[in-house]
Amino acid sequence: MKVTVITPTWQRHNLLLDRCIPSVAGQVFDGSIEHIVVSDGPDPVLAERVADLPVVLVQWPQHPLWVPNFGSHLRNHALTLATGDVVMYLDDDNAYRPEHVATLARALATVDFAYSRMQRHGHVSGLVGAEPPQAGHVDTSILAHRAGLTTCWPHPESPTCDAVVVGSWLAAGATWAHVPEVTVDYYWRGGS
Repeated sequence: MKVTVITPTWQRHNLLLDRCIPSVAGQVFDGSIEHIVVSDGPDPVLAERVADLPVVLVQWPQHPLWVPNFGSHLRNHALTLATGDVVMYLDDDNAYRPEHVATLARALATVDFAYSRMQRHGHVSGLVGAEPPQAGHVDTSILAHRAGLTTCWPHPESPTCDAVVVGSWLAAGATWAHVPEVTVDYYWRGGS
């Protein structure tokens, strides 16, 4: 099985390089992982820093009226490039625990999408990822879905965009599984 992990980023080089990319590269998983990092605008410094790392860097062209929104439109573009059987997401300031990819890949054996739990750190702490899948119970970084599941992240991004996507899957009759294990660490605004 091949898994594609999609990471949108914008000018958070250290968090991306020190936390996010190593957590994907450090997964304990029998299949292969394609990590697509999509930068919101040209970033020659990032291109140089990831040149020797196991990632596919895509630099999205800046729009003349560009406003930093490093989420939905970048995820949608990366989805058109993904070659994995399964798609997962990880924001540039967060980290997967070593078993995240394997755990959710197993959960997808008989369903269309799955999600785990995440531990929030920093200003807003606590756990996210309870049943059933609805607003406040899911986050982009804990979601995994089959590549064939129609996915379009809403733009502009809102605090409930993950719930909008999950809601569209449920409305279309998608099946799901919840994994009650914490497999992701979420850092409030990039904190520690």
